[in-house]
Amino acid sequence: MRRIPLWLTLVPLVVGIAIYGWLWSGWAREFRATIEDWLPGATVSISGFPYRMEADVAAPRLAGGDVVRLTAAADRARINRGPWQPELTVIGTDRPRFSVTVGSLLSATIAGKSAASSVKVVSEGGATRLVRLSSVIEAATARLGFTPVAIAADSLELHLRERRDEVAIPGSPAGAPRGQLVLAGERLRFGTGDALTFAADMLVTGDTRLTGYDAWARSGTIELTSLTLSDASGEIASVKATLAPQGRTGLRVAGTITTVCPASIAAALAAAPSPSEKRLRAPVRLSFEGVAGAVTLGGLPADLATRPTRGQLPACPVIRR
Repeated sequence: MRRIPLWLTLVPLVVGIAIYGWLWSGWAREFRATIEDWLPGATVSISGFPYRMEADVAAPRLAGGDVVRLTAAADRARINRGPWQPELTVIGTDRPRFSVTVGSLLSATIAGKSAASSVKVVSEGGATRLVRLSSVIEAATARLGFTPVAIAADSLELHLRERRDEVAIPGSPAGAPRGQLVLAGERLRFGTGDALTFAADMLVTGDTRLTGYDAWARSGTIELTSLTLSDASGEIASVKATLAPQGRTGLRVAGTITTVCPASIAAALAAAPSPSEKRLRAPVRLSFEGVAGAVTLGGLPADLATRPTRGQLPACPVIRR
């Protein structure tokens, strides 16, 4: 039999690569169009063939919203998507900056040295649902509109997801869960206070899907199901609370704090420096209520000075100087 030339055996491979390259180019054009729709006026370059599509964007800025104004910006962004996974987008940013403002009084800003994020969305019945948004921000700083205290963390992690088709928790006055936010911070500092470990889990509840602030604010709440502050010697405070919107102007909050450092917690809520305090052997439970920036603390025992303490452990950390 006549031997087939070697070059001829490579023809299927070359054709396959050419077809895949043509398909990848089409996917890349669609990806570029999507990003340019997100970031009008941005200069976008696409690379990553053959395994992924990576968009490199200089100085991206995204802004939107009406009652709730959201802004995201960075010095540079790298946006990745797999050819067969259009629902998942992975984003890396340098010097990211995020802000959210509700009305004229509620605001928060977060910035960092770098951030790694992933966004997964799915289409259901013609509507888009956020399955998960996860982000890890390195060397993070934050500001809350109701306090001048600067917040910093070596690492700040957040996970956000939409929850649908759920019913209200039996026995709870709150509505059905509509969204969930999980936060974690390493070496978190309030101003020049000591470094703490921070973790929080929040449920956003309401009668309808979270598509508009005003519709949510009529009946919705934010349920702080858990928030803990710890240092190297253990947990110093655990918080549970309910936050209810007051139209577009504020949030009313009520909840409890279980803590072994009650005087330090009371001082922090009063915007005062932390006192010298030893950890209690048995934690106490405090209550609080008010609006953001003006919270009243109740239940502080009068006999703290005579209660048993853990002398073998370091003193309570300085939450605020």
